[in-house]
Amino acid sequence: MTFLREPERQTPIIATPDVLVAGAGPAGIGAAVAAARNGASVLLVERYGFLGGNLTIAMVNPMFTFHDIQGRQVIRGVAGELVDRLVEHTDSLGHVRDLTFDNASMTPFDPEGMKNILFRMVREAGVQLLLHTWVVDAVTEGDRVTHIIVENKSGRQAIQPKMIIDCSADADIVAKAGAPFVKGRESDGMMQPVTLFFRIGDVNDTNLRAWMKQNRELLKDSPSDAEIDGSQAIAFLGLQSLIKQAVARGEFPADAAPRILLYQLPRKGQVAVNTTRLQGIDGTNADDLTRAEYLTREQAWQIHRFLKTYVGGFEDSYILDTGVQVGVRETRHIVGDYTMTEDDVLGGRAFADGIACGTFAIDIHPPEGEKQIYTGSGKAVYEIPYRACLPQGLNNLYVAGRSISATHAAFGSARVMATAMGIGQGIGTAAALAVKNGQTNREVDVAVVRRMLLAQGQYLLNTEADVVQDAGLTLETSTRSTAEAGHFNPFQNQPKK
Repeated sequence: MTFLREPERQTPIIATPDVLVAGAGPAGIGAAVAAARNGASVLLVERYGFLGGNLTIAMVNPMFTFHDIQGRQVIRGVAGELVDRLVEHTDSLGHVRDLTFDNASMTPFDPEGMKNILFRMVREAGVQLLLHTWVVDAVTEGDRVTHIIVENKSGRQAIQPKMIIDCSADADIVAKAGAPFVKGRESDGMMQPVTLFFRIGDVNDTNLRAWMKQNRELLKDSPSDAEIDGSQAIAFLGLQSLIKQAVARGEFPADAAPRILLYQLPRKGQVAVNTTRLQGIDGTNADDLTRAEYLTREQAWQIHRFLKTYVGGFEDSYILDTGVQVGVRETRHIVGDYTMTEDDVLGGRAFADGIACGTFAIDIHPPEGEKQIYTGSGKAVYEIPYRACLPQGLNNLYVAGRSISATHAAFGSARVMATAMGIGQGIGTAAALAVKNGQTNREVDVAVVRRMLLAQGQYLLNTEADVVQDAGLTLETSTRSTAEAGHFNPFQNQPKK
């Protein structure tokens, strides 16, 4: 490889905020809103022209999961407020039962409505926005990041913040600053595959439900008529045996997920499909991402043709849209002051420095092969420790969202959007406190942060937080067959530690 030596140049410093948040996905929204509400001046930098990250750009739908199997809501705060506002504007049905029986609740939403509500929330909080802007470098001195370099249509610019929260989802600032990180699975570095979500329009709900009743044996857990009729929003998982035959006939993409997973959305006749899949993609490699964009879109059209041919209700349907970009599940994990493990998740561990809760399953889409690890959501509620958000060696940089310090298996749970927004709120609150007190990220009193989060309506373990419970979201234990889903649980027979 040959190189070009660029001439030396001066870069204008355009902003000096208390807190810079890089990336406006779920974690970035939680962080920016929380930091601003707690008195910090906040600049939120986002490379797209709207907010939401995987909520809107990759169109991941629905949000998972706010409740444990007893119907207790364990993620509240900014994330809970977002759902309330979506419901108020008829952009979501709120928290509803998941007909796949894997989650106590799911929260489907309209992605266009989501964009609107997110803009309102950050602007009302007083967050300054800088859109269409890429973070391209970080300047460090000792144990501090002094400047973040960005580029956009205005040129190359510098930002000089007091505290920085990397919500890029890929730990981009951490990597640019030279802090340690790892990628993927511990044994070989392989990462979860990417998926392009797409929406289908003009699905006939009545015909779809009738087809599900007639073909329940093809669906996970063979839902009853009452369960299908009583579902506020269809969650459809299964058809593995049909797909195996279709792949053999060349009617279904062999490299896609070997099952259909789709969710009914708030707008009439719309569903979101989570079935495209491409393994061997590194979401920090532009060549890999390029290949993923066109291959997963080709998969989407093949999957839609399969649905039109074999599933009732899709006869007159069409692809409404695809995600702005392919959805990336896993790239870099920081090496933090604490690394979360699967034992923390499965054992429902509380931490003295816990700043958010999670209750989603360990859900690992296979880096290779077909079988998907899924432990079931809501069985245990665990906390994300503050230390898992602190990159080693840097005292004014945080990470929030899927790049926290966690093993490949623990990450399989903590990566989801509701949890990420909770982490963002916790870290945004801490960053504002650090600025107020003139402290580094490791000098912050996390006990004070926890009290602030409880005052903001968040839920934490081993506290006096009010119990918010919805009996309608209690998840009954299912002993029925999961064969059509392609799931397995390698952790279920392990003794608890």
